[in-house]
Amino acid sequence: MKLKAVSCILAVVLLVSPFTVAAQSTTSPLAVLSELERVLFGQEQPGALLARVEAIEVEIFGTAQSGPVMTRIDRIDEYLSGDLKGSGLKLQLNLVEWGFLEKLTANEPLVRRLERIEMEFIGEPQSGSIVDRVDQLMMYIWGTTKLDAVSIKVPAETLVEIQILTSVDSALNKVGDLVKYQVASDVAVDGRIVIPRGSQGVGKITEVVKAGGLGKSGRVVIDFGSVSAFDGKNIRLRVAEKALERNSRLELAAGASMAGVLLLGGPIGLVSGYFIKGEDVQIEAGSKFFVETEIEYQTLGFRLVPAN
Repeated sequence: MKLKAVSCILAVVLLVSPFTVAAQSTTSPLAVLSELERVLFGQEQPGALLARVEAIEVEIFGTAQSGPVMTRIDRIDEYLSGDLKGSGLKLQLNLVEWGFLEKLTANEPLVRRLERIEMEFIGEPQSGSIVDRVDQLMMYIWGTTKLDAVSIKVPAETLVEIQILTSVDSALNKVGDLVKYQVASDVAVDGRIVIPRGSQGVGKITEVVKAGGLGKSGRVVIDFGSVSAFDGKNIRLRVAEKALERNSRLELAAGASMAGVLLLGGPIGLVSGYFIKGEDVQIEAGSKFFVETEIEYQTLGFRLVPAN
């Protein structure tokens, strides 16, 4: 991998260690229901399976539904996750929150998130079914319950500009520390927004090396995790060759590190017979730089106008 030199006295390296996410594969009704409860409420609910299904149906639709239990669980899952036609609770909450606050905080349980948005917009959590409450918010903010959306492929290596919200310092941080960031500008494909500015992510520091003597430079390794697309799909981000090349052209202040490209310290050289001590990596909150999508994704692209 080649990277243009930013300065003849700066060495640049990027190390990114992707998380390994264990994929769950199960067809057990109880296991599927438990996962849906965690998405909705943040934790599995007590009680017998049928009573739990009915409780969720009343919460979402206003009344218990009919049919085989797996059909009913699938109906709940479809409403939460949506489809490639522009429906689904995750999608609508994203549109409501972004239309109101221009940010996406898609990591909290959906019921808690809905209540928080209602508190911020209306002043108190609302009563009634989730379907009606979300439709009400969509009408308040967009004047419609469905925006113009089509299925779009987001190519691998699509550049995403992000802004670090948490300062990083190889002298102070440790492995496991979280690094908050947000998308700094809309990511669009064919004129349609797929990842909106304000979509928030949380990275994790996976390696820290403090600066030392004899020119030893600091290093911080960050896994940037993922951010949410408008439709709720998690888009994994990383810094690889395309982002490195783009970041190499950023204007840098003297002594500042290029966030995400992770400069290996400051000037390294020989002065009066002594090596200059390497400097620690310091990434100030507010720094902007580029990452890229890890793989190709099929997601929804939006024009923020009512659907025809």
